[in-house]
Amino acid sequence: MAHLSDPFFILNECRDLLVRRISDIARQCGIIDARVLDAMGHEIGEAHDELASAQQQEGFEQTRGLTASRISLVGNDDLELDIRIGDIASHLKDDEHIDHWRAQLRYMTLLQRPRMTPDDNPVGLETIRRGLWTLCLESGGTLEQQFERLERIEEMLKLKLPEIYLEINGLLERHGVEPAPVQLIRQAGSARAPSGPGQGNATGSAMGTGSGNALAALQQTMQQQLGSDIPFSGGFGGSGAGSNFAIDASAMVMLGHLFERLGAIERQQASAMLQPHTGDDSVSASPRLLRSQDLDLPAGKPTAIILDTLSLIFEAVFASPDLPDVVKTLLGRLQIPLLKRAILDPAFFADNRHPARQLINRMARASVGLPQNITRDDPLCLGLAKVADAARTALESKDGDLTPHLAELDGLITRRDEAVQAGAQPFVRQVVAHESRENALACAQDWLQKTLARTSEPAIVDFLSAHWVRLMQDACLEEGTGGTGWKEGEATIEYLLWSIQPKQTPEERQKLTAIIPALIKKIAAGLDKIGVPQEARKPFLDACFALQTGALRGRPSGSPPPQARPAQPKATALPQRVRILEAQGNIVQYLGQPEHQASPWRSGKSATAPGDWLKFAMPDGTSLCGRYCWQGEKSRTILLHNPEWGYAVALAPQLLEHQLQTGTARVVSNTSLFDEAAEQALGRLKGT
Repeated sequence: MAHLSDPFFILNECRDLLVRRISDIARQCGIIDARVLDAMGHEIGEAHDELASAQQQEGFEQTRGLTASRISLVGNDDLELDIRIGDIASHLKDDEHIDHWRAQLRYMTLLQRPRMTPDDNPVGLETIRRGLWTLCLESGGTLEQQFERLERIEEMLKLKLPEIYLEINGLLERHGVEPAPVQLIRQAGSARAPSGPGQGNATGSAMGTGSGNALAALQQTMQQQLGSDIPFSGGFGGSGAGSNFAIDASAMVMLGHLFERLGAIERQQASAMLQPHTGDDSVSASPRLLRSQDLDLPAGKPTAIILDTLSLIFEAVFASPDLPDVVKTLLGRLQIPLLKRAILDPAFFADNRHPARQLINRMARASVGLPQNITRDDPLCLGLAKVADAARTALESKDGDLTPHLAELDGLITRRDEAVQAGAQPFVRQVVAHESRENALACAQDWLQKTLARTSEPAIVDFLSAHWVRLMQDACLEEGTGGTGWKEGEATIEYLLWSIQPKQTPEERQKLTAIIPALIKKIAAGLDKIGVPQEARKPFLDACFALQTGALRGRPSGSPPPQARPAQPKATALPQRVRILEAQGNIVQYLGQPEHQASPWRSGKSATAPGDWLKFAMPDGTSLCGRYCWQGEKSRTILLHNPEWGYAVALAPQLLEHQLQTGTARVVSNTSLFDEAAEQALGRLKGT
């Protein structure tokens, strides 16, 4: 059995074993380039030896073993790779099947460094991280290819690392290396948030990160700007993205004192919330931002960075113009519980689908469209308050399971959306009836214009324009232009126009004499149908009799030939005048119209869909937020409704598309408040 007096040989044996096994994993994942494998193995060996030879140091000296590529990240692709590799390390550390702690504890004894953190341990995942970085740098290829390669390796590492650490632990045990007696704090990996109607997507660019994790980029930028000397990506007292940490007794005491102070502040806030209700919700709607200086935390240390990062995010949340003050107050009450979760759970920063972050997103989604002056006694606000109170307890509990609370928020969202949809139906019927009438009128007017182009007789023109066009509109409204009523009305006027044309042959005169009684009867029936009184018909019937008599005698009418009539102007692409539709106490502010021409703003698939909540502008500049409840089948008119308005709004598709293109309108129901706030904070921090 080897003795601890010759640890050099033990370290070499463990290092060579680690290099061989990780290289074997890379080969099994299809990496066969000897140059790449040698470079990765060399980097793993170098990282192992550097960490093994490092002294118990603090500050920048702890990072001297990092590769130059890791220190000089400048491109989006490098940053995305850094986040992805950090996620891999986080997932591996949280994997309960990978027991790396025993081997690491024996290394702490071998190197006589009882305060060594997992990321300083030569057989910790920091060594593997550096190997993965070198593999990516040496392999080349696109970012997508790198991600595919890393995905294969991650799966193989999950499968093979348990036996690798078991082998290393057995080797150390055979050499008589005992595990160090250090208390370990382990955080279970955070469960992914369940999907649901309020889920939303993380914002895309994250101010240039490309990964959508604006929070990780914000935290990293804060660390750089503060000149922090500790590699950090979340969690108490540790380093590296997504780390779990070994915390000694003094660190546990410090953590306990910090949580006691946070608890005292939280109790003060809760006491303020219990003050008698004055009726002025704005008094309670001024949540306090908590910063590191409030707790006298040393600037640049991990806990201070966590606190100040969340403070920047909540500052952006409280400045959001879309959130009512009451909801901002509810979210503000979650600030301290979220801070505690972020300190204890390193996945909070690494995972942009972390349940605690989704809690903020879904509370914001549930409150979309509420008026700014909503009170805390509103049923929806009471429901949100109930969830927030329950979630505070869960955030501070050991497992921190938010699944039931996220499900409750999804239920609030679904029930509210369904209620808004049901409440919109009377307005939908109004718009359908209005547009049916408008469509019928447009068809009748189009028929009238074509018919008037064939006659200039004043009596006929007046008759068609004043009476028969109404009959054609009613016929179109009942059965459309293909219906019996439309066809009979059209045929009657065809006979009327033929009847006043000069008849030159005996056959034509005989035919005219035969059809006049039936023609007059059809005209009378049509006028009866639209309610034209007898006295209003007499001038036309007298003029018609005179014209038909002249036609029988072969005389042309004395009216000049018809001239081309100017085309009726088509509806503009962007209606700006609001029409008020009112029926049975329901009001629709109507800015819709049939699409007579292709929209100049249409570019393929619509950016909106039924069920979205949209913020948009009315012609007078008023900003509204309502739910997209319906779209007309023919006109494509979109109806938006919010019970808080007391009415509905109908928009022409061209108008909504124009507003979306110009940024006047936007979809607010599929955004992620937490991530957007992180992006805004990151932008302010960078001065962009």
